[in-house]
Amino acid sequence: MVRPCHHPWTVTAPWYDWAQAGVPASGRGTRPLIQKFASDRFIAEFLKEPQHSLLFDSRDDELHTAQFVQAQPGRFVGKLAALFPAKDNKGTPFNTGDATDTLFKSQLVGTGLRKLYLPGHARHYLVVCELHCDVPGLPPPGPDAVCQAGFVVRRQRLGYAPQYQAEALGLLRAVVDAQHTLAALQLHAPLRPGLAAVRASRLLRLGRQGTLEQQRSSAQQALADARGKLEAWQVERGVRAFKEGWAAGEHEGTGEWRELIDDTPQQLEESWVRLFPLVADPRDPRHSARGRALFYGLVPTSAFETTVGGEARYDDRHTYELRCFFRQHDCDCPYPGLNSDAPDCDGELVWSLPSEPWRLAPQFDLVGTSNRPVTVQMPNLAELAAQAATRPIGQFSPVRFVHPQQLQSKTDGSIPSSGSIGGPAICFFSIPLITIVASFVLNLFLPIVVLLFNLWFLLALRFCIPPSFSIAGGLQLELAAIPPKLDVDAGLAVDVDAEGWSWNGKDGTQVRTELADEIAATLHQNTGIAQSKIRNQLDRYSNAPLVTLGSVNAEKSQQQLQPDGSAKTRLNPTASLQFRPMRLSQWKHERHLPTTGEFS
Repeated sequence: MVRPCHHPWTVTAPWYDWAQAGVPASGRGTRPLIQKFASDRFIAEFLKEPQHSLLFDSRDDELHTAQFVQAQPGRFVGKLAALFPAKDNKGTPFNTGDATDTLFKSQLVGTGLRKLYLPGHARHYLVVCELHCDVPGLPPPGPDAVCQAGFVVRRQRLGYAPQYQAEALGLLRAVVDAQHTLAALQLHAPLRPGLAAVRASRLLRLGRQGTLEQQRSSAQQALADARGKLEAWQVERGVRAFKEGWAAGEHEGTGEWRELIDDTPQQLEESWVRLFPLVADPRDPRHSARGRALFYGLVPTSAFETTVGGEARYDDRHTYELRCFFRQHDCDCPYPGLNSDAPDCDGELVWSLPSEPWRLAPQFDLVGTSNRPVTVQMPNLAELAAQAATRPIGQFSPVRFVHPQQLQSKTDGSIPSSGSIGGPAICFFSIPLITIVASFVLNLFLPIVVLLFNLWFLLALRFCIPPSFSIAGGLQLELAAIPPKLDVDAGLAVDVDAEGWSWNGKDGTQVRTELADEIAATLHQNTGIAQSKIRNQLDRYSNAPLVTLGSVNAEKSQQQLQPDGSAKTRLNPTASLQFRPMRLSQWKHERHLPTTGEFS
């Protein structure tokens, strides 16, 4: 075992994340810090100044789940009151012919859990911690005192008998409902800017009436009660929370999650990731790592490892946390500290507290995929025609398809009438040709999918700048005014399906008829689907989903081509990016960094 030649150690968050920056008493008991970056050069930026990272956004960086609540049709009994109705609060999809008296709709509910995006979402994360001798003043250990530095990623699990799953879901649903009610009173639930303004106005009105704090207190108490019932159920049913560590398998790229008996073992059996010492630039006297033992490591948000059953090591269904560790160097070991070629000197392992838990964003998360815009330039057909005439044949077809058997279809341009399997062949295609056909197939099948499965909300995820998109008729200006006026998504303002509701002198039935006519005409123009088919499906909806769909169309029609031919849209992947404020050490006895000297 290690000789007692070192002080005992403790691991904290970096000094600039303490409540009182740099004050030792404030650093004790803190946990490693996860820092967020948007630049692909984030390592270089971090090494230059470790404090220069992004703030976590309360909306985009919190995990939200879809919760199903009853959709009230109001006066339009028998109509669908949501663009994606469900038969129950479990989200069972609605099908034609199902009863419409107890339908549900989805809404986003905050979970309070951190969400980490994937590298493909243009977000990267580092874990940063600080190592100290556990003595007054928390000085750093010597540079050769660390034999090994790293962190492990662990998975949180709950264990209960399968027959109790329905009870668990019901109790969890009650917790989520209470969280949603409280979030709506604390500006936490994500909304479009117009709807967020409506909610802010409502909260301001409640504040003036003197009932806001009372409602918040009631919502907090309801959440505490729901969590209390869940905890009591866990005790009653013998539910236990445990953590799992990843153990590498016999073959590279495989492994399994194993339950941990000890959170802070002295013998390291889990797969771990290396931590690197952060060396301050000697030319920068204000560098935040100056005189500190800061360490950092790349938080893995993806991995190629799988279980033997083919399940990915990391997914978006489980909750993870990480824990940093440091091994004290044996003073009798002849090798220097942190020497990757040196054998383990069997020194003592010192563990940090667990980091904040997180879940990974799904691969197709809307916010995540919008962080890295992609432009696909379609080929100019006139230029292709001119270039195609400048043979030799095959020079412009670099994509090779090798067919052991060639599938051949007979068609006159409509549905294939028959097909055959031919002999081997090698075919060459031009990349512009593949792109044109792929784009055509996408535009051909999108309206079919929307019409076949009633997925009208998908049209909000695709729009084209005029002249291919326009909205005609007298409702254009009215629809443009609706989003900031009517909160049809969150139900916090006007109920457009309620008895007696009217808009510009028209009652709800007249508005619904005109909305359906306008939307059907616009979608026919944009998709080519017969207007009568669209109109027949829209007749099944009440005002709330029609107002939402009409508002989307109105917003699309306002997009304009700029004089230079570019498109002006609301896409701005950097709009919500804010950097953490730079902090000075507040400790009076700071020796290496500038200090405010507020605390001794």
